[in-house]
Amino acid sequence: MGERSIYRPAKFEKLIDKLLEQKIFETKQAVMMFAAAVGWYFIGKREPRGKAEHGIRWEIFERNNDDVFIHALALAESESLDILGRDRQEEEDDPIKVFEEYAAAGLEYIQTHCVDAPGDMLDNFLSLLAEVDKNTVEPPPGLEGLPSEALDFLAG
Repeated sequence: MGERSIYRPAKFEKLIDKLLEQKIFETKQAVMMFAAAVGWYFIGKREPRGKAEHGIRWEIFERNNDDVFIHALALAESESLDILGRDRQEEEDDPIKVFEEYAAAGLEYIQTHCVDAPGDMLDNFLSLLAEVDKNTVEPPPGLEGLPSEALDFLAG
């Protein structure tokens, strides 16, 4: 993907900085990864990224093997292998654009449910994590007979 970057929505720069200051995340790249997962899991739809001034080099995501998640997210969105060959951000279903838009939705969710919500931000954040943990997902078809330990292992 060359000299590409993943851009953060400008309207969430303060939120990202706050998450780093509170030591919830160590890097902006980690914030974006978590936000995209939140956007997919809780919102289930993409939001326009909006204005973005600062990017994170694609190589940082590749070095951390996050490119796999980014492509898997795009694949799940499009349900077509054709998306994996896309590498121009102008295209509607470019994997990086899909990722950025899910991250934007996730950052909005984190802002609303962790920062703007009553109570302590860290407590709200931990509640968000607990909500994910208590929601059990049915095993995919064909894996119903696997023990829960095997499913947990496969889920990562």
